[in-house]
Amino acid sequence: MGRLFVRQTGEALFFLFFMTFGSFALLRFLPGDPVLTLLNIDELSASPEQIETVRRELGFHEPLLAQYIDWLSRVGRLDLGESFMTGRPVLLMLGESYRATFEIAGSGLVLALLLAVPLGTWSARSNRHVVRLTADGVSLTGAAVPSFWIGLVLTDWFAIRLPWLPVMGRDGALSIVLPAVSLSLALASVYIQLLRVNLQTELAKEYIQIARARGLSEQTIFWKYAFRGSLPPVLAVFTLSLGSLAGGVVVLEVLFAYPGVGKLMVDAVLQRDYPLIQGYILLTTAIIVALNVIMRLVTQHLRPDWRGGGMR
Repeated sequence: MGRLFVRQTGEALFFLFFMTFGSFALLRFLPGDPVLTLLNIDELSASPEQIETVRRELGFHEPLLAQYIDWLSRVGRLDLGESFMTGRPVLLMLGESYRATFEIAGSGLVLALLLAVPLGTWSARSNRHVVRLTADGVSLTGAAVPSFWIGLVLTDWFAIRLPWLPVMGRDGALSIVLPAVSLSLALASVYIQLLRVNLQTELAKEYIQIARARGLSEQTIFWKYAFRGSLPPVLAVFTLSLGSLAGGVVVLEVLFAYPGVGKLMVDAVLQRDYPLIQGYILLTTAIIVALNVIMRLVTQHLRPDWRGGGMR
């Protein structure tokens, strides 16, 4: 386990370096000049001398590698710079936006699991047609219908026709309900099918038959052996979901005017706010890498014979 942790950590640090440097370089090759965008925001009629002065103040006159090393040294001091749009510290802005995003993402994931785990396990254990039809219906609906369309329908019913819930903004716990429910149906559709298929595969294996022959109860066989054995693929997909949600639920955040990190990045890209974009890429990549390392360690604990998608 210790060697696995060291190896995974080394791979994670290399990937983090590769992503930050790659994104740092690509931003510099994008069309447009962030200095001109910054000056336009302030409504200044700038001369070439003033533009060059601002460029030097921001360090854009330095070679690319020198700019990256300077940025990396500031990151080591937990200084991600200041936003071109607002002048506020990037770390503070991202912290506020990530909290809003995690409110939607966390609530949506919890609702998805509360729906998917009972339906997935129930349909895997039951031979009744109505049970499987219910699980398939919920799964197919969540997979086929876009989350933004579900959000629009929910808004029409529960915020306009029945004014029970707020439709826009972040104003208390009720503001989370509509985006979280819209997100949960799409997520649940994946987990229902994945959990059912993996449980059925585990229940058909030879060691389950041996456990039954030894006289173990069906509850023990199912929860202690079959359910645990089916978790590695589910955890892998769960980690991917967490990673994608950490990047922001852009469509839902824009639809419900929720001030999450996805909506913040849309504005940052439009304004060519380099410090904010680079800080977002760094933190999001770090979250995804950390989740991946944790997932592999947990999977290794649950199934020592599992190696990231296959058996030893």
